[in-house]
Amino acid sequence: MGKRVILNLMILLLLSITSINAQENLKEHTISRTQTAPKIDGILDDPCWDLCQSITSFKQQFPNFNAEPSQKSEIKITYDNYSIYIAAYLFDHSPDSILAQLGSRDDHDIVSDMFYIGFDTYKRLDAYVFGVSASGVQFDYRDSDFTYDAVWQSATKITDSGWVVEMRIPYSAIRFPSTEIQEWGFQVVREIKRNNETIQWALVPKHVTSSRSLWGTIKGMNNIKPPVRLSISPFVNLFYQSVPMTHSDQTVSYSGAFSYNFGADLKYGIDEKYTIDVTLMPDFSQVQSDNKVKTLGYDEVVFNENRPFFKEGTELFNKNQLFYSRRIGKTPEKHNSIGSELQEGETLLENPSTVKLINAIKLTGRNNNGLGIGLFNGITDNMYAVIEDSLGVKRKVQTEPLANYNVIVFDQKLKNNSNIYFINTNVIRPNQHKTANVTGTGFVFMDKKSVWAIDGNYAISQKYSSIDSIENNFNTIVGHRYFGGFRKASGNFQFGLSHTYIGKTYDSRDMGYYVIGNKQTEKVYVSYDTYKPNKIFRESYHSASFTYATNPETLKSIGNSLNINSTFLLKNYAYLNFNIYGMLFKAYDYYEPRVSGKIFRKYKNYNLSASYSSDERKPFSYGIDISFGDFSEVYDGPAYGITPSIKYRLKNNFQFDYSFRYFDNTYNIGFVDIVSHDEIIFGGRRLVTTENNFSIQYVIKNDMSLSLVGRHYWYTGEYLHYYTLQSDGGIEINNTYQRDKNFSYNVFFVDFVYSWQFAPGSTLSVVYKNAIESDKALTETNYFRNLEETFNMPKSHSISIKFLYYLDYLNVRKGLRAKG
Repeated sequence: MGKRVILNLMILLLLSITSINAQENLKEHTISRTQTAPKIDGILDDPCWDLCQSITSFKQQFPNFNAEPSQKSEIKITYDNYSIYIAAYLFDHSPDSILAQLGSRDDHDIVSDMFYIGFDTYKRLDAYVFGVSASGVQFDYRDSDFTYDAVWQSATKITDSGWVVEMRIPYSAIRFPSTEIQEWGFQVVREIKRNNETIQWALVPKHVTSSRSLWGTIKGMNNIKPPVRLSISPFVNLFYQSVPMTHSDQTVSYSGAFSYNFGADLKYGIDEKYTIDVTLMPDFSQVQSDNKVKTLGYDEVVFNENRPFFKEGTELFNKNQLFYSRRIGKTPEKHNSIGSELQEGETLLENPSTVKLINAIKLTGRNNNGLGIGLFNGITDNMYAVIEDSLGVKRKVQTEPLANYNVIVFDQKLKNNSNIYFINTNVIRPNQHKTANVTGTGFVFMDKKSVWAIDGNYAISQKYSSIDSIENNFNTIVGHRYFGGFRKASGNFQFGLSHTYIGKTYDSRDMGYYVIGNKQTEKVYVSYDTYKPNKIFRESYHSASFTYATNPETLKSIGNSLNINSTFLLKNYAYLNFNIYGMLFKAYDYYEPRVSGKIFRKYKNYNLSASYSSDERKPFSYGIDISFGDFSEVYDGPAYGITPSIKYRLKNNFQFDYSFRYFDNTYNIGFVDIVSHDEIIFGGRRLVTTENNFSIQYVIKNDMSLSLVGRHYWYTGEYLHYYTLQSDGGIEINNTYQRDKNFSYNVFFVDFVYSWQFAPGSTLSVVYKNAIESDKALTETNYFRNLEETFNMPKSHSISIKFLYYLDYLNVRKGLRAKG
């Protein structure tokens, strides 16, 4: 189908979107104002609760949809000028069987009964969900942002008749319209963990596109005003680090340094719709260590974002893969190559592994008409390595220039769960360093019942590098990408098809994710889920997809895959999964040779995997994943792997997790070296990955915990044959190549964390880190001898003590008035 036809269809669909039909039979609940706020202590004896209308009508969502709950529940809600208050009587015939594991805030993996309440304050646009476990652990998130964290109060108690919850949600924790009468979308959910039972007030089937469209409505609130939303969290961090220094003769010594840092995080609500978040002189020394890996391919390794400022409130920026927050504060560009700068007799004194963030600011929000606006700006500092010669003379080598990162997003919510958006990212670097700009737009258009959808997006990248700074001349590289798709988006049976095009010069890496260019991909998928229990399974989920990618210039196939997956929830609440993956036809890789104009023929292959995980409600649970793969032509080199794991819970406050992964790819073929433009070396190699992960958590009480996380990753490569790449993409044996490319890569770390939330939003935390990383020639294949060698490698140590105090404007003002 031509581009013009697709565009016309998109325009027609946009014009055809009309008002959503009012949902019939949606529940309503009316609440009244209280003159005396309850004390949040888990003892529901406050007079205001006697005047509240109760919510008692609930249904099971799981395991038996629309069935009566096994236990009764009674919910009461009231409000005043400052907060909304919730009381929940969660009756239980066997209160001694209530599961109540302790955990840290937002620890969703704990084994405990749960209570959730949700408010969709702008009705059908977004929702705030607040939850608490029977053990008192708090959870909160927004429908559009699972990293959302607010400061609110809760208390729980287990009694002779069940357990009770008392909550206070201050209006400063949520956003709502400035209108006299408030009517919000509303939902109440209870989880009875020992039965794996989920009950809801407004019953929502699992297969719907947007659960909020079936929520009920809460009425009766009036004359409440959005408060001033202003808070500041100043902090001080004391930090000591010992790092190894490498000398020109490859000997190692250690340098220890003590430092301290003052900073603050500020949050200000401009109005009830938009919020500004600022981090000044941030410190991320306590962020959990990354799970580093070694890659032999050209793909980029993507790490999770663990820094709170970049996790919270960034959902608006996640469009078109244009915003990858780890670019900000990344590893300096020349960090890994600085060793080549060392001259005889010189020592590398300093080589920072992350770029320093000076400050960052973001503005986010959505107005009454569904228009979301996001603005982001962050500035990172110049970074330098410090080198000292034998006479004590020091010199600095720049490893990363100062940079200014900017994002702007407009996201318009439309009817029927549709939306359209615009995003622009920009990175500015001074002098003759490159500057980049990427602009994108996209949409999702759905029918009135949110069953059928058309998706599309487009992006253009522009990179500027200085040719003549005096004449202000720049070399500009422009690239394009676009996507279009059609799908059935709800129901047990779903399917879709799509087309993706990425131009040869498209490049979003400066602030976004790395994507492979010069590629167009067709994809079709189907899925079928069942939620009615039978004799063997409670639920099952099945999907199949096929993708076919070609080079737009040559039309040669560059990849194809068939993926079939089935997952079953068994009667005993264990999960069983099967997966089949295969490349069915020959294909050519234009990037693996690392030289423009060269290609490498990829061979047909397949992979089979299966996994099983037991019921995690039990004190001891386990899982296992096994896989097997092989080439189906030319080369005989199977790959197989196994990943067992265990989880042990002692009482309600101690948990131990351990997993082991072993993967042996006995004959992998890939790029090795470039001897010349016409002599590119490939290798047939045995690649073995051995990985151990463990974590220990001891919760002293809900606001105080100790944790220990550790990981050892060992990746080895042993070359069995070398080949020369041929002009047609094939390879021929090379018996003359003599370089030793065998390798052994080790990463080991432990993170020890003590955390105490001594007041709402305020924490004292102590973090100790120990890390080892080495990449050397393969000399040892025995795991334990390698581990012993690894522990004898140079290590880095650090300890950080951070004190953060949360100050809320309204609470401070109330306190001052009380004293006055």
